[in-house]
Amino acid sequence: MRSNILKEIKNRKSPAVFKTKDVEKKKLDAVIEAARWAPSCFNNQAWNYVFVHKKDKTRKSLEKSLTPGNGWARKAPYIAAVGADPKKDCKTNGLPYYAYDAGLSVMNLSIEAEHQGLSVHQMAGFSEKKVRKAIGFSKDHRVIVVFALGYDSDPKSVWDKLSSRIKDRIVQPRQRKPVDDNFFFGKFEA
Repeated sequence: MRSNILKEIKNRKSPAVFKTKDVEKKKLDAVIEAARWAPSCFNNQAWNYVFVHKKDKTRKSLEKSLTPGNGWARKAPYIAAVGADPKKDCKTNGLPYYAYDAGLSVMNLSIEAEHQGLSVHQMAGFSEKKVRKAIGFSKDHRVIVVFALGYDSDPKSVWDKLSSRIKDRIVQPRQRKPVDDNFFFGKFEA
């Protein structure tokens, strides 16, 4: 199935190599504005973002919260953490809407970043406790995701410093499962 979709969605990728070039304020403001306009349960907008610039005092402690495999993120001009207090969002059907809503917000941010010529790499490899301590989230906040934001760089410039796992991922073509694996009409079929 080939459909004409936004190039920002189709071309989006999660780079493992970032330029040290700073992000212009105008572009940072645009990605933040896109994140603000994401849908949320009852318009609660329970998400909180903390953007940590490479020159911020909290940067080193935030970097230490990342798992060793995410060390590449240190090059990015910004590392951001997204959290939310579960008590401040919907509690329907026992589902964690704060996490769903934050995910929608981060996706809006990611698409706008692509539109602005920036890249976002979202990470699950972090210590939630260390992130909270580094950036000042309360114990009630759940850290949902940490991401690097900046300009994508050519991996060949640092190829010898990349882990074999990252190299393997870089050389693989970007793929998605066939439509029939995940999308159904009328009834789910396993």
